Amino acid sequence: MKKIISILALVAFAFTASAQGIIFEENQDLNTALAKAKAENKLVFIDAYAEWCGPCKMMARDIFPQKEVGDFFNANFINLKLDMEKGANVEIAKKYAVTAYPTYLFLDGDGEVVHRGLGSMPADKFIEVAKTAADSENNLQAISKKIKNGDRSLATIKKYLAINPRDPGNESLVEEYLQRLSSDDEIFTQDTWKLFQHVQDYNSPSFQFFLQNKEKVTQLVGKEAVDNKITYAIAYNLRRSPDKEAEIRAIDPEIFDKITIQTKFYTVANQVQDNLNDETAVKNFIEAGNSYMAQEKDPERINSIAWASYEFYQKNGNKDLAKNALAWAKKAYELAPEKNHIIDTYANLLFVNGKKKEAIKMETKALEIAKAAKNQESIELYTKTLEGFKAKK
Repeated sequence: MKKIISILALVAFAFTASAQGIIFEENQDLNTALAKAKAENKLVFIDAYAEWCGPCKMMARDIFPQKEVGDFFNANFINLKLDMEKGANVEIAKKYAVTAYPTYLFLDGDGEVVHRGLGSMPADKFIEVAKTAADSENNLQAISKKIKNGDRSLATIKKYLAINPRDPGNESLVEEYLQRLSSDDEIFTQDTWKLFQHVQDYNSPSFQFFLQNKEKVTQLVGKEAVDNKITYAIAYNLRRSPDKEAEIRAIDPEIFDKITIQTKFYTVANQVQDNLNDETAVKNFIEAGNSYMAQEKDPERINSIAWASYEFYQKNGNKDLAKNALAWAKKAYELAPEKNHIIDTYANLLFVNGKKKEAIKMETKALEIAKAAKNQESIELYTKTLEGFKAKK
């Protein structure tokens, strides 16, 4: 009987081990992991995370525990989990240029980077990153070697940029490639447009060519994509060369002015958080907010600002702030009338502005949408809010 129990226990343990996802080393020491990897002819996988990082927590909670993820990683890597903002790991982060989280490092036994990945992603994509790391023909180390040896083919450059999107040398690499193109058939393609996203220097030949041929590019990718590219480039160059404001504005004065309004608003918004009882600071926030809202079309951004303003009002009781925040919340609602969290913001601001009947109507709608989506957390929140509205005389 004892033997049967022992066998069953072993089977249960084996099943648990195979289903538990990635098994990380208990000894969180890189040198120990490297030695083990060298002895077993494996790579070291490092989940480089930070304690505050939301996407890191999501990966640890939802992706790492999956069986298929664990099966591949446990078979091919020595797995290490390092908080890169603590202790000796800070130096490791510097050594391997970890500047965003989560970063995934794949090292050989000598500590050389073979491959790397970045950001949260579904399990299948995460496994794909790992498979590429284990592929000695297509991992970062292999593609980097091709680039170093002079391979400037489109296929190699695309692979390199996809694997290593934050390399400071990417812009010059793309610029070099683009300068070799001559015919319109080569220049005005989706592939070229994707490569061009790595070019930010407004003085570069490629960027100047883009500005001179904006109409043709717009026909290829659409006005929204072109405007987004210009917006990002203006913001990037302003941060890098604030003394060149006049030159940068010339790229596109209309977009530049919109960015200036947005930048001013967020600067004022950061200031008002610590000065909620300063009437001048609140007034500046409202004025900058109204200018920004006149051009903003994203309901999520508008809603987040309206909700933040509602929370500010809860602390300082400024009626002008509540009144203007209501107008912002209404705009978000009109842009996205079926999103329950946006309706909830609108309802709360209606209520604090003395519009109880309309507030109850809106919160009821938010609750109905939450019920239809079976979102229990929202159902409980909106039910409680609705009860509060109704109870208030």
